[in-house]
Amino acid sequence: MTVAVLGGTGFIGSAIVESLVLRGLSPVVIARGEHPIVLPDGAVFEAADRMDRERLSSICDKHGITTVIDIFALGMLNTAPVLAALEDAGRRYVLLSSVDVYSNYGGLLRREEPAVQHHPAVETDPLRSFRYPYRGNARRPKGVDDALFDDYDKIIIEETALADQRFSTTVIRAPMIFGPGDKQHRFAWAIEAIRAGGTIRLDERAAHWLNSYGYVTDVAEAIVVAALDPRAADRTYNVGQSFVRTPVEWLHRFAEIMGISIDIETVPASERGLLWERAEASDLRYPLTLDTSRIRAELGFSEPTSEDAALHKTIAAGG
Repeated sequence: MTVAVLGGTGFIGSAIVESLVLRGLSPVVIARGEHPIVLPDGAVFEAADRMDRERLSSICDKHGITTVIDIFALGMLNTAPVLAALEDAGRRYVLLSSVDVYSNYGGLLRREEPAVQHHPAVETDPLRSFRYPYRGNARRPKGVDDALFDDYDKIIIEETALADQRFSTTVIRAPMIFGPGDKQHRFAWAIEAIRAGGTIRLDERAAHWLNSYGYVTDVAEAIVVAALDPRAADRTYNVGQSFVRTPVEWLHRFAEIMGISIDIETVPASERGLLWERAEASDLRYPLTLDTSRIRAELGFSEPTSEDAALHKTIAAGG
């Protein structure tokens, strides 16, 4: 088996490559190569633009690639060439998708008003009815071409790939991913508030919102487990921690790890407390949580990283 990782030089991609190498494999890392790249011994680098179908097909043929793990599939604009390069029968496509496919995300963005799903989403739960969530949405990650984010929709990629009979597809629906290297610093809000000292004044609208997370090494491990197991072909899996916490509970957990005593006061919106911007931008009646029992039951997945270790490393990295 030869595995290629498309986008294997970034945050989650690097962790996937490390996991593959630790298993004795020699993954082929495909990226544009515009920045200095350091790969673990055993990994092979091939420079390519994911929009270049011919180049991708050549790499697949050259290395006899049987499985492609795609980290940076945003929409069909930047994914159609990848799927075309996989047309040889028998290849596997592993798509990193997102919790944002579920119906609660549409409510969270205030783009539609679905019934609130209070339970953690399972893979068969309703998806958003509207498409292209970043169109007209100023809250989008930086550093990516606007045209790509206007085309962003993991639902469309999932449906297209799963319907293609030329190859098998595994869909991984990930939560917010945190840990060293996270450019969005998912937990900086908590770490900085604890370090600042004094009473933490938390927006009352955000205080009890529920959201799933996954530590980067653990999410990478889940992706690799699914990519290497033939039972995962044409299956969809949620990944992430097996528990969820509110912001209040996360503050107490980080304070415990940091050895700092804290006091928390919830305050109304008018006082612009911690997480005020999140509460202003979102309808926090809608949780964004995942039930991850399927991948654990079917593929025997469990996190390789203890939570204490994950949080210590995240704190050291600043969030």
